[in-house]
Amino acid sequence: MRTAIVWLRRDLRMNDNPALAAASEAERIVPLFCFERGLWDGRHSSPNRNAYLLASLRDLDADLRSTGARLHFRSGDPAVVLARLATEAGAEVVHVNRDHTAHSRARDQRVGRALADGGVELIGHNGIACAEIARIETGSGGPYRVFTPFYRAWARAGRRELAKRPRRLAGAPSGVGVGSPPTKEEMGVDARAERIAGGFGPGETAARRAMRRALERADAYHRVRDLAGDDATTKLSPQLHFGTISARELETELLDRGTKGATELRRQLAWRDFWLNVIRHFPGNRELEYDERMRGMRWRTSDRDFEAWCEGRTGVPWIDAGMRQLREEGWMHNRVRMAVASYLTKNLRLHWRRGEAHFMAHLLDGDESQNNGNWQWAASTGADPQPYFRIFNPVKQQEKFDPDGTYVRRWVPELADLPDGHLGAPWEAPPEVLAEAGIALGDDYPEPLVDLKDSRAEAIERFGEARGG
Repeated sequence: MRTAIVWLRRDLRMNDNPALAAASEAERIVPLFCFERGLWDGRHSSPNRNAYLLASLRDLDADLRSTGARLHFRSGDPAVVLARLATEAGAEVVHVNRDHTAHSRARDQRVGRALADGGVELIGHNGIACAEIARIETGSGGPYRVFTPFYRAWARAGRRELAKRPRRLAGAPSGVGVGSPPTKEEMGVDARAERIAGGFGPGETAARRAMRRALERADAYHRVRDLAGDDATTKLSPQLHFGTISARELETELLDRGTKGATELRRQLAWRDFWLNVIRHFPGNRELEYDERMRGMRWRTSDRDFEAWCEGRTGVPWIDAGMRQLREEGWMHNRVRMAVASYLTKNLRLHWRRGEAHFMAHLLDGDESQNNGNWQWAASTGADPQPYFRIFNPVKQQEKFDPDGTYVRRWVPELADLPDGHLGAPWEAPPEVLAEAGIALGDDYPEPLVDLKDSRAEAIERFGEARGG
């Protein structure tokens, strides 16, 4: 009997899963998740993401069981695991949704060679991105390095049809062991990580509910996306990272709406594909600055300042609110992400790699291409970066995007009684205002680590020197 393996990675769903749909045409199917140790216990490991992963796999297994199949687990090198499983199951083909990082592409090449030695074919599908990333090229045939022209080409690029959800699947051949995932203890998952992951509803069932809510509110997205206090963004980034929802399906729904808000939300999916494009064509970004001029940048090395930033003790409320939200929820509002990254790299002039690593340790949506691309954007070292002289002023950011202080007071409650007019810069508040609010700077809330104006001027000078001008 013809048997197919579907190797699941960042596509933990039944709906619009091209690899699963293709594998379902076989007479027997073996859905597989392989635990590569470097991915859940490597330099970017995260208990929060591991908790989300385990819970999502349980949800996917339940869905597969309802169709007659079930999820199989293996641990180790996928090149060894897949070749061995193909022999065990008598499989003729392995279906997979292609990813674009250097690790993923090199891994798939190794797996393809190992399978070919046994007469088994590895077939890739476009199930991660909206568009076929590899086919989006400039007129000269090279990769896009700037978002706006990429966006125009991306919007014109063809799209695949949505894949149908399998309703009935034939299980694996008899004798194929199911296996089991590593334990929560082995993956560093504790009660805190489970609580954080649970807050975003891991698994496709919860993810689809979240997607429907986001679509119902999509028409207003352009008005609310920057208002951190409203907490009205989609919060779909963890679901998109793990593939518990399909970016392509979400895009299709947004196109059907056709409103200004839906169009702006679709543009965020284009940014996601843009960073996949960048990491695909410039894999060295994992280790080095995209802008070679910035590889000699002189960064500060203050562990004290870095720890204060991580813990939300910088003395700047907008920054501290974001960093505390990250630690508590495993997520941070996008507008605030840009500000905290700017503060770390420009005002504190600490290496963006330290911020990248901290985000990857905590974010449920921690994704190498997105996290690396956005950190290099903020640090003015990457592809299509923020100009180095445009430095976020966190006081003005708070005044503009959280004018009534809802966001700051939620995460920095020690400032709850400070009037709105002084909430962004408590160090400038008159002594009597601080006393009325019950705040003693240095005791109840920290003094600022650096002067925003002076540190901005210093950053512009240092970044200009590094760029040779």
